[in-house]
Amino acid sequence: MTPVIEIIIVGNEILCGRTIDRNSIHMIRELERAGFSVRHLCVVDDDTADLIHAFKAAAERSDVVLVTGGLGPTSDDRTISAVAEAFGKSLVLDDRSLVKIEELFRRHNRPMSESNRRQALIPEGSRAIDNPVGTAPGIRLDIAGTRFYFLPGVPSEMRTLFGESVLPELSSDFEAEKIQTATIHVTGISESELYDRIKHLPGAGDAFAYYPSPEGLVVSIKTGAVSPMAAAELLTEAVRILGDRVYSTTGDSLEQVVGRLLTERRLTLGIAESCTGGLVSHRLTNVPGASGYLLCGIIAYSNESKQRVLGVASDLFERYGAVSAEVAAAMAEGARTVSGSDIAISTTGIAGPGGATPVKPVGLMYAGLATADGTKTWRLQFAEDRLINKSRMSQSVLDILRIHLERGT
Repeated sequence: MTPVIEIIIVGNEILCGRTIDRNSIHMIRELERAGFSVRHLCVVDDDTADLIHAFKAAAERSDVVLVTGGLGPTSDDRTISAVAEAFGKSLVLDDRSLVKIEELFRRHNRPMSESNRRQALIPEGSRAIDNPVGTAPGIRLDIAGTRFYFLPGVPSEMRTLFGESVLPELSSDFEAEKIQTATIHVTGISESELYDRIKHLPGAGDAFAYYPSPEGLVVSIKTGAVSPMAAAELLTEAVRILGDRVYSTTGDSLEQVVGRLLTERRLTLGIAESCTGGLVSHRLTNVPGASGYLLCGIIAYSNESKQRVLGVASDLFERYGAVSAEVAAAMAEGARTVSGSDIAISTTGIAGPGGATPVKPVGLMYAGLATADGTKTWRLQFAEDRLINKSRMSQSVLDILRIHLERGT
């Protein structure tokens, strides 16, 4: 039987926007890889009455319920007491969990608070799941045909317990759908334009799903909607139609693709950033092995630093302004000279919310790319807030570099 799976995320910090929920994203992705899909996703605050209501509702509609958060030692960690109350269970001390918690504190040479003892309390009839990286054990509780897993909210702990204990049990005990997902990673094109290009493909209406972000679009093709052969044909045809807007069909990030291309072509890179403030360099250095091709990343934010470090001529600022194709070109050329790289890229622009003029609005940005054969520039216009404008600009300049490397021009 393929189970109906539900995820419940517990925590006021999620609902208040202080913390981003990354746990559900991780579990959904891992479940999908294993052939399972999630039917319900719920975020609940730490109120006992709300937790009880969520647990009872989940027990009525789902076969497997994955709960994260609220297993800590403080007064607002109410998940376990709430589930015990919801299903009429007493809390009992799990001696084995208590010993592990005590050992963890001894190992770190720290005194154990009495509140940590609460973390060894589990509902009667449940089973504790070892937590090798934290204090709170996971818990499995079966209620009238519904299997609950309670996992810590700390992402590193949740991922460990989920990957080592929960997912193997689900794969062993339930029949997976064996859904395979092919993905196309696209950038430099709007969601509506992308849809218009591929909507005519046979089966596209059922098979395609679209996931936009500042880093581009992910087009997903599920073989649960069409046969594996049809999905492969859809993928091939969509890639053909979208052309160089596709930067990956393997799940690699744009910075991974750029790094691989630089490595394959044995080329080195220098970067000069103004409006992106080091974001392009940050993304590239997130990729292991970046030291093999990235020679330097320069954040030249002021006009003075653009002149002093990159050698941008002062008259360019007077004639064209810092946000201009001419300055972007000079920054790229300066970065190439300073670093001694084969290629250099640059960014300059108005991230916002201030700094705009009637002829240079917020979101206006320029990219430059310099090689031994010459320098090119690109004018780009974004219209979002400061952080999104920076993110989109970093994506755009990396994509410009990718296309240059792929075309060899």
